Amino acid sequence: MRLSRGRALKRPLSLPPGSTIGICAPSGPVDDSPLEEGLHWLDEAGYRTRCGENLRARSGFLAGTDRERLADLLELIRAPEVRAIVLARGGYGVGRLLPQLDPVEIRRARKLFVGYSDATLLLLWLRRCAGLASVHGPMLERSDATLPARARLLEVLRGGPEALVPLEGELLRGGRVRGPLVGGNLTMLAGSLGTPWEVDTRGAILFFEEVGEKPYAIDRCLLQLREAGKLKQARGVAVGQLVDCVDERYPQVAARDVVAEILQAEVGGPIALDLPFGHVADNRALGVGITAELDGDRGTLALVDPVVEEGA
Repeated sequence: MRLSRGRALKRPLSLPPGSTIGICAPSGPVDDSPLEEGLHWLDEAGYRTRCGENLRARSGFLAGTDRERLADLLELIRAPEVRAIVLARGGYGVGRLLPQLDPVEIRRARKLFVGYSDATLLLLWLRRCAGLASVHGPMLERSDATLPARARLLEVLRGGPEALVPLEGELLRGGRVRGPLVGGNLTMLAGSLGTPWEVDTRGAILFFEEVGEKPYAIDRCLLQLREAGKLKQARGVAVGQLVDCVDERYPQVAARDVVAEILQAEVGGPIALDLPFGHVADNRALGVGITAELDGDRGTLALVDPVVEEGA
């Protein structure tokens, strides 16, 4: 695997209406109902869709065998008419495919990848290995995605001005910084350590979210990032939604408090909490690798630059 260290980050090409979006599932198996609704939404938004041949395949906890999932991903990467690739859902499994991807080929293709959750590893790989920006945002796994979340995703795809509107959260520590935005699901970020696509927070704004993890597990992941130097290297931290992160055995311990304690001790810059992204219906899209501004005094996070650029 040839890495893109030292290369300038390349932005994918924008998606005007009429463009073709590829849909595949490199992680867990897909549920038909939300998938069909998501495909219908993209059609109504003016986009064509091309689904991977094995999109609905199943193999245990995976959406088909490694060979099938990789074949779909490569087919869409190599299809000239496909301008972006939106993952159907997360779950688990995309990390099994990353060593088999060619960063030079994918950088040259300049396709916009959209996903979150397990897709965090792919988004980290795109930035670290291929030098390509991507989108942490809604996939096609939720029937309850909010209109604002879908509208923002379309603005991000098209490079529209609404993609730069700040997300509003709650301040924890004041200050204002700019830097490349990197992050994703907290468990996946910790799991990236020691790999070629390890999260790189040097001079960056780190963002993370989590779902279904008990507070002690969140503590463990943050300590792992701390000991790897990732928290001190970050200019600031933006925390999204911590969904169902409770422990019936220790109900008095809140995940939010665990996060606040560790971040306040380790992060020198601004910190914002409760931002609208993660495993929620109102999952607002962010640009991985794109310059962003974190305003801890206001508790806001905003992209400074579009994720995409215009091109033929």
